[in-house]
Amino acid sequence: MMDQDTLEMLRSSLRHVLTQDSGGPLAGRLHELGWDEVVADDSSTALRTMFEVKGDTLSSADALGPRLAAVLAESTGDDRLASATVALASPFGPSRWDEGTDHLVIDAMTLSATSSATTVVVPVGAAPRLAIVVAHVGLTSTPLGGIDESFGAHRLTGDIEADAIEWIDDRLAATAWNDVVSHGRWLVACELVGIARHVIAAAAQYTGERVQYGRKIGTFQALQHRVASAHSMVIGAGHLAAEAGNAGDDWSALVAKAMAGQAAEFACTQAQQCYGAIGFTWEHEFHRYLRRTYMLDRLFGDWRSLEHEIGIRLQATGVVPHIGSL
Repeated sequence: MMDQDTLEMLRSSLRHVLTQDSGGPLAGRLHELGWDEVVADDSSTALRTMFEVKGDTLSSADALGPRLAAVLAESTGDDRLASATVALASPFGPSRWDEGTDHLVIDAMTLSATSSATTVVVPVGAAPRLAIVVAHVGLTSTPLGGIDESFGAHRLTGDIEADAIEWIDDRLAATAWNDVVSHGRWLVACELVGIARHVIAAAAQYTGERVQYGRKIGTFQALQHRVASAHSMVIGAGHLAAEAGNAGDDWSALVAKAMAGQAAEFACTQAQQCYGAIGFTWEHEFHRYLRRTYMLDRLFGDWRSLEHEIGIRLQATGVVPHIGSL
């Protein structure tokens, strides 16, 4: 367990690593930091801190992709996959197997650019089945624009023949993909918490500086209530993400992701009320945090759909599982 001084040093170092414009891969910069030793010493705290800092800084570095690959490699026992790109669901349509041509038609999203020399793991179908495509020139990676172009997501498309595909054993695939989704939900929850904390802190600072009718707007009770209610929700989401990291199970990750997505969105809506018109301008930073919130919330299920999933599970089991000490 890290002490507070060590944790602050780690945050400072990660802030530098995640925001420096070196053009090189994040893995190399983390290696220089001694990241492997940090993770080995306290994996939950290290990863949670990195993704909270990533949310706070709006870093475009792909920290999530390598983590998903590491989980997939560990779950399947296939070390090759530790350096693979894990494809996620595309907003344009799922990847599918074409029975007529015996081809895999890929339409997926990756969290960074994918070259033809990269091994890609593609989920196919609802279960899903997991296809491994090794270094294939038929793959095309194009930037995925949309609401937050700085996020770095890419659309991956391709039409791959059967003999260029290796399938992960179906018995392993279901468990492995569940592990990937669970880990991804937890890490995205941590990133959303980082965003929400920044948004509320910035809004609180603004209300202490902005003057209307001869008074700082932070003295207006309506705004105090908005900031306080959002702050309490963000604090709760942060504790839940921390406990979910320690628990390491899919239920905790599901609840943490739902709570973090709701808290980040609520923080943004309350902050917008504090900012007023300036919050709508391109010059102000707020819109960048709002955009990133909406992008992250939709990874591995938005908070509204996850709340529905939580309700279905609770009805089916009749049991409310504890999450850590909560």
